[in-house]
Amino acid sequence: MIKINTDRSLFKEECEALESALADTVNKKYQGNPLLQRYEWLTGHYSKLLKLTRKIFRISDSQGRVLHRQQNEIQNLLDNANQGFLTFGMDFKVNQQYSGECMRIFGKKIAGSCILELMQEKGHVNREVWSEVFTTVFTSVRAKGDVVLAQFSPIVKIDEKDICVEYKLISQENDNEDERTLIMMILTDITEKRKSEEHIKYLSYHDKLTSLYNRAYIDLVLPDLEKPELFPLSVIVVDINGLKLVNDVFGHAQGDYFLALLANVLQQSCRQTDIVARWGGDEFLILLPRADAVICGRICADIRLGCSKAVTHSIPLSAAIGAATQKRHTITSTELFSVAENQMYNNKLSERQHFRQNVMNEMVKKLNTHCSESASHCNRLRTNSTGFAVFLGFDLAGGDMKPLAHLPELHDIGKVVIPQEILEKAGPLDGSEWEVIKGHSDVGYRMAQSIGELALAEVILSLHEHFDGSGYPRGLVGEKIPLLARLFSLVDVYDVLTHHRPYCAAINGKDALTEIAAGGGSQFDPDLTKKFLEYMTSDQISNDEM
Repeated sequence: MIKINTDRSLFKEECEALESALADTVNKKYQGNPLLQRYEWLTGHYSKLLKLTRKIFRISDSQGRVLHRQQNEIQNLLDNANQGFLTFGMDFKVNQQYSGECMRIFGKKIAGSCILELMQEKGHVNREVWSEVFTTVFTSVRAKGDVVLAQFSPIVKIDEKDICVEYKLISQENDNEDERTLIMMILTDITEKRKSEEHIKYLSYHDKLTSLYNRAYIDLVLPDLEKPELFPLSVIVVDINGLKLVNDVFGHAQGDYFLALLANVLQQSCRQTDIVARWGGDEFLILLPRADAVICGRICADIRLGCSKAVTHSIPLSAAIGAATQKRHTITSTELFSVAENQMYNNKLSERQHFRQNVMNEMVKKLNTHCSESASHCNRLRTNSTGFAVFLGFDLAGGDMKPLAHLPELHDIGKVVIPQEILEKAGPLDGSEWEVIKGHSDVGYRMAQSIGELALAEVILSLHEHFDGSGYPRGLVGEKIPLLARLFSLVDVYDVLTHHRPYCAAINGKDALTEIAAGGGSQFDPDLTKKFLEYMTSDQISNDEM
């Protein structure tokens, strides 16, 4: 019997050798034999058999390659699906084939691992419960198994990752052509998705700047706060003072800082059960469930105290506050808010003057520390400017002279935003530095406007205008410059010339008056210049003041 080698790598060579051997045998041994035709017939059919066998092997090899390629393609699809796929049977051991995402989720190779141990180690699940459920699935009919698996929570925590888990029952034939049931777990990492959803939800109900609740959240929870067991219900409305001033002078970044600072004061002053929200713009709303008028009043007092203690870099933190309380649900929430808001606006009006004075005091303090403006400088300016105005016959309480009450302290208030290294520079300023210096007039103008001192603001803006139009910031000419600005600039320049500054040494009074006289008609109003020279040399001025 001829033995055929089934090793596919050698099969082709053996077939060719066998065919050659059969042909030689027929030619040599059976030459001239009557049975030749019979052997030729057998040889021919055997050759066909060999060719058919080779063809079968080729088909088998081709199918094997196709199957292998398909297997690779399926594995690649699974590995790039961003989902974990694994299967296990009644022994609870993970099968050899699983997707690459499983490696990332569990942080290791999992083939052969017990699914119960794997989930307990990585997901902190209840092993006994899982074991009982899986055992029930494998020992029940398929329909019941699907129902049993449905009792699992769809979200599992695995190594701080939020994983959505789906379960599928599948059938697989074994070597004996019997079917066995497998459980397929499909794992989807939804950590980032949940974070995004939570972030979106957070932004929907919180103010981005202050992290307080927003108006949408108040609308959401308000119906629950109107339940009888939550009464008495109090409401506090808070409006920050001076936000426009901060925004106009120091920029919106500083204004945002003020809003965040007040938000922190409100949170620190309230109870954990209170709801603090940014109602809109510079207005805040606080809802206080189970809070009577006494509790509400105490919280309002704590807010005022917190504002007074807050550390700011410019104007003081201040807020107008209004409150309202109802013991039972007698009016709507909108009406309750309106009562508190009206009280807040009344308080804002009554406190306005006090707030302005506080702002002015803080501005002067800031100016003195930041710009080295001494109290004696302000006193000299007040004495000489009011004295000169009286010398000219003006009524200090009159319209044009009224801003003179605050001008000595606030005339250079815009310098608080100029970098100190420029203010104290000993040598000459370059072009860009000079542009920064010139900007202080506009800043001072906006500051005075923001506290309601409109006439004072106009004078501050015009103090560096020159009579011939060569000044700044608007290049005003002649009498278009406010009268008080023309008057005060003479007094201010004289005091600067006669007292030491980082950028210039002091000169004596007579030399200063000579220099001012030279500027009459160009820098200064010529008529007022003559009058100022008369005033400074009159008996009203002591030698010390000269």
